[in-house]
Amino acid sequence: MPTAYSYVRFSTPDQLKGDSLRRQTEISQAYVEEHGLTLDTTLHFRDLGLSAFDRSNVTRGALGGFLEAIKRGRVEPGSFLLVESLDRLSRAEVLDAFAVFSDILKQGITIVTLADRMVYSQESLRSNFGNLIGSLSIMARAHEESAMKSRRLKAVWDNKREKIEEKKLTARCPQWMRLSEDRSRFEFIPERVETVRKIVDWSRGGLGNTAINKRLNAEEIPTFTKSAKGWQASSVDKILASHALYGAFQMHTRVEGKTIPDGDPVGDYFPAIITKEDFFLLQSIRQGRRTDSGGKARKGNDVPNLFSGLVKCGYCGSSIVMLGSARSNKADGTPRPMRKSLGCDGARRGHNCYGVQWEYTAFETSFLTFCQGVQLDNFIRDEAIDAQSNNVTLSLNQLVAAAKAEVDDIQTRLNRLTALAEMGDTPMTILTRIRELELQLLEKTDALDELDKQLSIALTSSQYRAEKVADVRALIERMNTMDEQTRFDVRAALAEHLRHMIHRIDVFPAGTIYTQAEIDQRRDSLIAQGYSKKRADIYLAETHRTAPKRLGQGKRGRYDPNASKGRHFNIYGKSGGVRSIYPDHDDPQSIIVNIASRTSKV
Repeated sequence: MPTAYSYVRFSTPDQLKGDSLRRQTEISQAYVEEHGLTLDTTLHFRDLGLSAFDRSNVTRGALGGFLEAIKRGRVEPGSFLLVESLDRLSRAEVLDAFAVFSDILKQGITIVTLADRMVYSQESLRSNFGNLIGSLSIMARAHEESAMKSRRLKAVWDNKREKIEEKKLTARCPQWMRLSEDRSRFEFIPERVETVRKIVDWSRGGLGNTAINKRLNAEEIPTFTKSAKGWQASSVDKILASHALYGAFQMHTRVEGKTIPDGDPVGDYFPAIITKEDFFLLQSIRQGRRTDSGGKARKGNDVPNLFSGLVKCGYCGSSIVMLGSARSNKADGTPRPMRKSLGCDGARRGHNCYGVQWEYTAFETSFLTFCQGVQLDNFIRDEAIDAQSNNVTLSLNQLVAAAKAEVDDIQTRLNRLTALAEMGDTPMTILTRIRELELQLLEKTDALDELDKQLSIALTSSQYRAEKVADVRALIERMNTMDEQTRFDVRAALAEHLRHMIHRIDVFPAGTIYTQAEIDQRRDSLIAQGYSKKRADIYLAETHRTAPKRLGQGKRGRYDPNASKGRHFNIYGKSGGVRSIYPDHDDPQSIIVNIASRTSKV
């Protein structure tokens, strides 16, 4: 017996609650029983809540999957496709709808419309031309009905937009708000707003989505949905990414099955929790945290390495990682805590680099000593850096202005063609051009949104860096005088500030190591200054090392502790400044700070 496939579609999710699915399913079953067909139950072709007017059911729905199954031979010629009516297949323009209809028939598939019991096949259309005319008429009527509905719905929303100051467009709003009884404003739900403020503050303070999620559940803070079983990291992420935090509402429309912004965002539509500048700064902080940590959530109850993701080996460029080594027990036999050091991950994995380590506590002490000194102010507030930042902002402003002009131009041309199309009898070339412009508008609007975000971040980042110098120092003062939970929060917040101010830290635990090419160049320079070859070689042998000095014989000999007396690290600020820090070998709180350029060799 021939195989039949049932295709069920309706355009809105609300119809799933009604009788449409049951009705379409039952009439398919009745038809196959009556005509001796076998209903295939292994492939489910259902587009529940997808529109056939914008061709979503073809471009991203089950009907498109059915067409692909035909091409791949999964659905064989001679099979039947059962639909309630032709408008379930398509409500697009006649030519587009007929293309789908004819493609199916050309593959030897028979289409049956169950509502009127019409059977369409290549043979039936050849023998009865009237059936073809009738099918085209049905397709044209279906498209016109949907087009009229679309125009009416657009008119309703346009009217709502014009009265947006008098009455809100819809009752839909973020879960920490509700619509007032007179529908003129949204109002906060106090206990939920308090939760949102905590989430924002924790994120600003350095906690990732997973850590915030755990804390919300640990503190038994109620979720915004009664059915939810505790907080989820995805819910935290949606809250932190919501433009409603600063009160913005972006209207959308659908083009070619895609949701795109419709017009400019409506400012002050919702009551704001934070400012627009703070919102984009928050996004910058979160993005930086994802980039620096490789997308991994912070685990444990401490932040053992304040510089995770920032520290690089000055010799080979590999990441610097935390390494642990066992220590001998105390005199009473109790174990000592593991010694933690920073070391090159490349050397640890056997690559061609040095295995010299830097005790973590000493490194952190030297770094925080720099942060507490006056050099940090100069590092953040360098006039040259401010000028560079201003140039970036100016450039972004120009790009935003150009992008806005381009979007406005496309929108103007699109409005003219749309007005022409609504007059009827529109040539296919005009309709094709409208689609092209709609897609261009989508692309350019997305690009403009991205530029706007970059501009907002640029405007707030320099202000953030300057204002947070005092916060960094205050956090350092608090670190060693608190309980475990507060210590975690403070170290997380400090790590967050460092990530936002610092691009990279290059570490040279064995001091400066020179390449042979650099030594040869320096040797030529000394000879040109009057040094004899012998004297130049002696001087360079004493001052220019090509490898860390070892104790004992062979490559496995231990490094000489004194060889690290020239150790230092370079701090590269995100806005362009560079500082070289030389700590005293025996007293990490005693440091020498040099100003350097990004291209200088220290």
